[in-house]
Amino acid sequence: MLLVGFSVRFETEGKVIELLSDYFSMDYGVIVLGSSLVEDLYVDSIELLEIVMMLNDAFGIVLPEREVANLRVVDDICCLVWAEQSLIDN
Repeated sequence: MLLVGFSVRFETEGKVIELLSDYFSMDYGVIVLGSSLVEDLYVDSIELLEIVMMLNDAFGIVLPEREVANLRVVDDICCLVWAEQSLIDN
């Protein structure tokens, strides 16, 4: 069970990074889990909304607004997406 959860988490991270790389027109690998949304990727509030809508569509989830306000790094996005996927799967 733990291995399956890890595998899903790893796939989620890869897909989130791929989507962000496409959104920002960056090579895959430039964006990493520790990339800061503001300092590294220069995300403003409009872009954050666009990213959230993109992720909602790509993963078939709805990221909660109260949690979106707390996103600081790419790993925060991955954790939130993974958590929402887990709720749907259960």
